[in-house]
Amino acid sequence: MISGDILENLVFSKGLNKVALVKRDGYTVMQISLGKGATIPAHVAGHSAFFLVLKGRAIITSGDKDVKLAQNQFITMEADQQRGI
Repeated sequence: MISGDILENLVFSKGLNKVALVKRDGYTVMQISLGKGATIPAHVAGHSAFFLVLKGRAIITSGDKDVKLAQNQFITMEADQQRGI
């Protein structure tokens, strides 16, 4: 069992900051933080994903749509679906 505070050590640098919180067979839980204006270019990933905005706002690219998310909102993505932040 693993427990923790998802907001602990949350870093908003100018670029991308990624921390693996949990790694298991079949899934990984990542904490990803971006400074204001930073992006992750749209790409196709071979795994499903769950994005939850903890602080601030994000625009998530999902296929050919942009989805605006605010704090405490989430979106899910299927494997092999184009995505970006």
